[in-house]
Amino acid sequence: MLILAVETTADLCSVAVRDADGTLVERSFRHRMHLSERLIGDANSVLQDAGIELADLDGLTVGIGPGSFTGVRIGVTTVKTWADLLGMPVVGVTSLDALAEELRFERGALIVPLVRARPGSVYAGFYLAGEDGVMEAIKPQVLSISELVDRIGIRTEPRVILCGDGWKKNENEIRSKLDSRAGSVIAAPIVAPRASMLAAIAERRILLGQVDNPLELVPYYLSEPPIDPRVEARMAAINLHTTVNGENAGSQ
Repeated sequence: MLILAVETTADLCSVAVRDADGTLVERSFRHRMHLSERLIGDANSVLQDAGIELADLDGLTVGIGPGSFTGVRIGVTTVKTWADLLGMPVVGVTSLDALAEELRFERGALIVPLVRARPGSVYAGFYLAGEDGVMEAIKPQVLSISELVDRIGIRTEPRVILCGDGWKKNENEIRSKLDSRAGSVIAAPIVAPRASMLAAIAERRILLGQVDNPLELVPYYLSEPPIDPRVEARMAAINLHTTVNGENAGSQ
């Protein structure tokens, strides 16, 4: 199965192609506020490196957030347009799922990926790592640092592993509030979700028939987005034109 994954929810973006044996090609980049100009070009380059074309794919997947409001919109609009026009299965994967996937072999641990939210708070997920990978333990929430520490404090798992840019940004404050749980908390050097992790998750979901309707696929927001709807409309027009005409729109 050939899957193209696009992850644009964080400052560090990535595009990957996966086949039945694992990741074929993955490219990571910081978009520097030029994501709408370069995403198509980066995706085309990854496909070329993998020796395939868009029409050769068996499925698509995209990061749906939470994360950068503009980045999420651009990624979701691009991938859902491809999926709709090509009649191809598409899977939306949350940033928290993708971050937790990196730690799927940490058996018995509580995995807590954190994504930056408004000042003083984080988007938090809670996952249990078991024999079959990670399983969501608590629904994602927007939490203050104190609320996050309280949630961690009542858990009974022997190890708690935190990761994501929300952890990196708030590490000192979180550690200062942990008290008795401090010794069981481990920091993982994982800051941004990776496209290759989206692809691994999507492969499993496609095989189970757990796919999304591209017309209904939307960003996953835990708080209201400050997004100008003209941005989404502009991206939809650009991506539709690019896909239909086979052009490389604005790549650098």
